[in-house]
Amino acid sequence: MNTALVLHIPEAEHIVSSWRKLHDPSAAEGMPAHVTLVYPFRAKEEIDAEDEVSLAHLFAQSAPFDLHFHETRRFPATSVLWLAPQNPAPVVSLVRALGIAFPQHLPYAGAHPDTVPHLTVVSLKTSDAPELDRIEREFLGEARSHLPLKARVEAASLFHNDGTGWREVKRFRLGV
Repeated sequence: MNTALVLHIPEAEHIVSSWRKLHDPSAAEGMPAHVTLVYPFRAKEEIDAEDEVSLAHLFAQSAPFDLHFHETRRFPATSVLWLAPQNPAPVVSLVRALGIAFPQHLPYAGAHPDTVPHLTVVSLKTSDAPELDRIEREFLGEARSHLPLKARVEAASLFHNDGTGWREVKRFRLGV
């Protein structure tokens, strides 16, 4: 089954949770508001104590940091609406370090050459630009007064989906 390494962003829940529950299948499966570092990662049963030590060491090398989400964006030719961090550099650094430590597990299986840190708000099943335009207008009508959103990132989380939903199985502190 699937695992993912993510940065949980609880500060965003009050802004995005209702939208994600309606329009993001991962939210319906229990994945909280987050920025993905690596998905898919290793199968849960393949993650051993040595991997956990490597992950703990890797994340301990990064100091906690703040993310400020200031605007919505979209990926071209998709129906994905997301919040963009103003300075994505700390996330990109973590993704690169993970790519060096676990080169066989690149973000999104290496499907995208560049790392684009983001917090998904809406992921429609079909490409429907007018519908996404409408949703974005409504979302911004509700969220604009909460932007920019400041989030403190002090840990990375390993989530596992066993077929019944996403659950956090391990948390790795930054800067320990």
